[in-house]
Amino acid sequence: MHVMNKFYIGLVLLLVLLVVGSCAVNDPEIAWKLPGDRHKISVTETSERLHLVLDRNDSGLSLTQKSAIKGFVHSWRNNGHGPIGLSIPDSSKNAHIAVTAAAQTREILYAEGLDWQQIVGGNYRADGQSKPPVILSFRKYIATAQNCNASQQNLAINFSNKPTANFGCAVAANMAAMIADPYDLVDPKAMDAVIAERRIVTYEKYILGETTGVERTSDEEASVSDAVE
Repeated sequence: MHVMNKFYIGLVLLLVLLVVGSCAVNDPEIAWKLPGDRHKISVTETSERLHLVLDRNDSGLSLTQKSAIKGFVHSWRNNGHGPIGLSIPDSSKNAHIAVTAAAQTREILYAEGLDWQQIVGGNYRADGQSKPPVILSFRKYIATAQNCNASQQNLAINFSNKPTANFGCAVAANMAAMIADPYDLVDPKAMDAVIAERRIVTYEKYILGETTGVERTSDEEASVSDAVE
């Protein structure tokens, strides 16, 4: 009986060791890898396009299309690189009105502050098409997290206790979405020169024990209670 008890105790200990071993992380380096290392952010060049569809019986751009062009320019200023491309259909049934619409488009672009160097024009073949569009386009860059997919792993079945394939994807994707201009990751902008005079003034105040920040006037000073009254 005493021998049997030792056997059962040993068997229980062996099972406990197997369970603990199965829950252990085989590769701690993978488990503690940062989201930015696991799912690196990549930058891809793409283009933004605006199609202005015109019928040969139209007299020109509609008010909606003119408003869309202004919005397109706003998007170009925020996300665009290089000039805006203006493509006009050639050998189409609406070729005449397309030329008129292209001229109107240029007028809007000039009115929005663009100069001729920021606009690149050209034609594209549209033989026999009834309503090929006038196309505006510009080059832009997007940032995305690599190795993220839509499939979801069952977290209840993870005997190795390793992190899932998508672990950290949400963090990396949010970081990519917050980058104002993804091209900065390809070619970072140079920093402006420092203002040496301002640095000297601040340092002298620091030596004298004075406040280095800009003093506020009585009009600028306010409290939260004043703001909500």
